[in-house]
Amino acid sequence: MTLFRRHGRWLIVAALAGIVGALLFYAARPTTYASTAQVDVESNTSTTGVPLVVPNMATEVQVATSGIVLGTTASAFHETPSKMTGHLSAKTSGTGNVLSISCKMPTAAAAQHCAAVAAAAYVAFRDQVTSSVTSQAHTPLTVTLVTPASLPTAAAGPGKKILLPIGAILGLMLGIGAIFVRDHFDGRVRDGADLERCLDAPVLGGIPHLRPGGGDPAHVFSQKPLSKAAEAYRYLRSHLQFLADSASDGAIVLLVASPQRGEGRTCVAANVATALAHANSSVILVDADLRRPSLAKVFGVAERPGLSDLIAGSASRDDVAVPTSLPGLRLVTAGKAPAVPADVFDPERLTRAFYKMKAIANFIVVDSPPLLVASDAIILARASDIVMVVADVRRTERASAIAAAQEIRATGPRTIVGVLNGVSSPKNGEGLRTVNLEPHAPARYSDVPATLVGIVPPRSTNGQGQHESLTRLRTDTEE
Repeated sequence: MTLFRRHGRWLIVAALAGIVGALLFYAARPTTYASTAQVDVESNTSTTGVPLVVPNMATEVQVATSGIVLGTTASAFHETPSKMTGHLSAKTSGTGNVLSISCKMPTAAAAQHCAAVAAAAYVAFRDQVTSSVTSQAHTPLTVTLVTPASLPTAAAGPGKKILLPIGAILGLMLGIGAIFVRDHFDGRVRDGADLERCLDAPVLGGIPHLRPGGGDPAHVFSQKPLSKAAEAYRYLRSHLQFLADSASDGAIVLLVASPQRGEGRTCVAANVATALAHANSSVILVDADLRRPSLAKVFGVAERPGLSDLIAGSASRDDVAVPTSLPGLRLVTAGKAPAVPADVFDPERLTRAFYKMKAIANFIVVDSPPLLVASDAIILARASDIVMVVADVRRTERASAIAAAQEIRATGPRTIVGVLNGVSSPKNGEGLRTVNLEPHAPARYSDVPATLVGIVPPRSTNGQGQHESLTRLRTDTEE
């Protein structure tokens, strides 16, 4: 049912296409009228009362559509017998001896005349009307016209009342088949449970897809605070605040990453940072995508010293962490673009830079380059406490999500969480979150991964929680 709900519009389009096809078929079909005459075929009896022969109705069907009957009918319309073959037909009615002779013509009158002539020719042939009385007495069959050919009042074949429902049903069947085929060969992440299986990690929420005119995706939390997207970010914020409360030093470096470009990573990072700042948290938003920086443009900040300058030692923390219009939120831009961005991220200097930021902020939200595009993201993941993998339901391939999680885990013990971007907009708040955050006692920072697993157990490829995943996440920070 989830599959049908996701493609409901396509099913409606398929049904409408079937109806249109039925209308076109009805309009393009040649108009013909059919008239039928019925005759009764009975066996004559001998002087002793014994039937001379039992009527063979299969033979009578052939007689009624061939030979002298077909020739007589063709002569009445000045046509050749071969052309008349397509107009004339005969069939028996059930198991009785009634033979129905039908004729189709472009007009109702022609159809009635054709059926009448054919029935009369067949009766004349079988009853030998020109024979003597003695010859007729020895004829094995007697044929009697029981239903004369009538004038048809409507064209032959199914009408609109039949064709339109058939077209709609055929369109739906084709649409359903196309959906199943497309879904079978579609390698994209489908939903939160699918992303959990790919990451083998919990998915904290889903961000609804913003339609055109729904506002700036990077500022939806501040510009549309009552929207469903803003509410989804509040769910994310509640999870992150819970983890921050469990941290030993009260601060967390959150790396917001994605497998590829164009999956909404920067928008999620900007809105998460804004949502945390709205809850009176001290937040530093860092643009760590030195290849294609974008946060300076998102927040309307001029080019200035940033992360690259801080790591290089040419600028201090207070120089790069500039306040924004939102109290509690500071922005660190990418800074001067280096020739080789990966060479800037020295692990020790990067860790030291984040440590300095932790002294003045509860959350350091880092906008990362794509995990499968730039090697910078691997170094950033190593220096982060939590890696939030953003996947887009319309773009992210399962193989990419799996590869991204493997790249993160290759850096060492790491806490991974997922966020699904671009999900169908839920109704009445349903579906905004994929996990429930139940009250827990404050946990030590070393217990944060285990606490997170208690909220949503990681899933394997078969959709079941795995004990080994729980054990691995418990030891992520202890090691």
